[in-house]
Amino acid sequence: METRLQQRSRERVREKKEGPQTKVVNFIVRFRYIIGLIFLILIVAFNLNGSSIGEWDNTVFQRDDGKKSDVIFGQSRAIRSDEWMVQTPFYLSQAEDNFPVLNKNYGISGQNMIIAYNSPVKDITQIGKPFNWGFFFLDKDRALSFYWGFKIICMILLGFELSMILTKKNKYVSLLGSLMITFSPAVQWWFMQHVGDLIFFTLGLMVAFYHYFANHDKKILRSLMMLLVVIFGIGFVLVLYPAHQVVLAYFILFWFIGLLIHYRKRIDWDKLDIVLIIGALLFIGYVLFHFYQESKDALEATMNTLYPGRRVSTGGGLGLWQMLLFLTNWKTPFSNGIDIANEAEVAGFFNLYILVVPFMLIAFMKKELRKENYLGLNLLISSILLLVFMVFGLPESLAKLTLLSYVPTTRAIFTFDFIALLLTIWFIGFIFEQKRLPRWLRGIIVLFSGVSIYIVVNNSAIMDYFNQLDLILTALVIALIIWFILSLKKKIAITLMLLCTIASGFFVNPVVHGTGAIYEKTLAKAIMKQNQEDPGQLWIAENRLYNFLPALGVKTYNTVRFYPDAKMWKDIDPKKENEKIYNRYSHIDAYVTNGDTKFTLTNPDAFVVNINFDPIKELGVKYVVSKRSLEDYNVFNFAHFTRIYGPEKGKWQIFEVSFPEDSEGTNTEDPSATPEPDPILPNPAENNSPVNPYSYYQ
Repeated sequence: METRLQQRSRERVREKKEGPQTKVVNFIVRFRYIIGLIFLILIVAFNLNGSSIGEWDNTVFQRDDGKKSDVIFGQSRAIRSDEWMVQTPFYLSQAEDNFPVLNKNYGISGQNMIIAYNSPVKDITQIGKPFNWGFFFLDKDRALSFYWGFKIICMILLGFELSMILTKKNKYVSLLGSLMITFSPAVQWWFMQHVGDLIFFTLGLMVAFYHYFANHDKKILRSLMMLLVVIFGIGFVLVLYPAHQVVLAYFILFWFIGLLIHYRKRIDWDKLDIVLIIGALLFIGYVLFHFYQESKDALEATMNTLYPGRRVSTGGGLGLWQMLLFLTNWKTPFSNGIDIANEAEVAGFFNLYILVVPFMLIAFMKKELRKENYLGLNLLISSILLLVFMVFGLPESLAKLTLLSYVPTTRAIFTFDFIALLLTIWFIGFIFEQKRLPRWLRGIIVLFSGVSIYIVVNNSAIMDYFNQLDLILTALVIALIIWFILSLKKKIAITLMLLCTIASGFFVNPVVHGTGAIYEKTLAKAIMKQNQEDPGQLWIAENRLYNFLPALGVKTYNTVRFYPDAKMWKDIDPKKENEKIYNRYSHIDAYVTNGDTKFTLTNPDAFVVNINFDPIKELGVKYVVSKRSLEDYNVFNFAHFTRIYGPEKGKWQIFEVSFPEDSEGTNTEDPSATPEPDPILPNPAENNSPVNPYSYYQ
């Protein structure tokens, strides 16, 4: 048996024979955790993030720092308002208010911020949100940098570890796999939302489960893996987006069972296993029970919303072309919109499923190959089961029993694409170990793949976005990739796939310095100054500014709500005549008026409410931010508006509202009394454009 000194000598001899490219790869792999830590420190030190909050520059123009934009590279994405208009303000509002579970700056009763996109809170549930930890020891700007940097770097590292498992330690393919996962369009377009979170936690759980079984004899590593299971397990459950969660949970369970079966005869269970497993289950159970006790009212309200809480899916209806939507992703970062749905809805994971499955079905006819490549078999079966659900569906009773009633087919595609990508990574590692196929057979496979893609896409809704040149080039690139993989031209194949990854994912999110798009605005400073002088007052924000004010630490009546605030609507709608409009996840745009209070649903997750003076008086609203000349209402003597700031560039003004003792909110007709808000909101949560994102998915 070799000593360590002999092993090291042999490694040095091998390294001397290696070229500079191999040495660089080996250096990166060997010191990957140190390199990752250095990059994280640099990202935080230079105050960089990938947020699209620069879009606020298009709403509130006037800045105090003389800058036009904080974007260093790339461009802000208006379509990602789930991030810049909702989640990032949520996180910043928490920092302004010392991270409460119930943030009282949202509406009348406040909002549970664990449910609200898993915002940072001073609560034990944050154990499952490691990318939020920076908020508890850094200022809010650098905490946001920590969030983006930690999440990207850890996802790269986890993606590499999983790819090493799938490819049996092929470093080149694993590096490619880590980038293909992290910079996949699905992750990047939904980076700060449920897709980004769930892929992060899924990778962590898959890696932890594998090493727990595969390295069971190493007690320290085993204990560390169980710690990761606790962290990622809590995080996974608390994402609270069952449309993705349910299918991914089944996939993780399938992965776990596959590992358990494979290693069942090699593992000697001991007392440490009992301590680790029982301890982990008890701790996870305690955290989740604590969360339920703390948030059960908010959870119930969320589950009872008309959108998205009560939707029921039975699966089925998948078109073959929808499995190829990811082929559009090279173009979406550089185009101005997409007619099919929107850039985020069509984002997927690059994969060669069309090639992999036939190969695997033939190869796995041999028992030895099935046994040696059990992980690939696990992925294959998982993908086929999910494909059956998406194509054929389930009876409603069975869908509800399995919780798949929460999973629309359009959401299941994300998970299917993810599994297909993992299969592709596994397949590339597998095929690179095999003998080269005959040229004629490679030619037939490549021709069949390219023609199949062309025919399917050419007769699909994708052609509403692609032109013939786009389609031909796309089919040609896929065909070339398949050719070089089957020809075992490893460097060329990896380079082509890396270029596809760069084109489709690297340019989605911008590189941004700080949060000046919010906090360096003249209007923001005026609002914060007034709030400091007169704290705790209730504000109304008109003209889509509804989630801007809470980020400044201001108590705001109309915001983004994950669930309705019953107390909030009691005075305005005592008979609940408009409950169908506000009982939903919603962007709430509000306008004061002396006319009738009126609700208008503008999107499945957005509505406008024109509020009469009477309920405004009852609610105790004291300040209004508006572009309109609200002093015009003063002549009616119902409410008195005093402008205390503005108008600035962009017409923004702050008004203090008071009510004469004899005022009554009479519905006096006046042309200027009824506001005319823009009926189309930019990129609300799931319907991110005026185009119905499901128009081609019915």
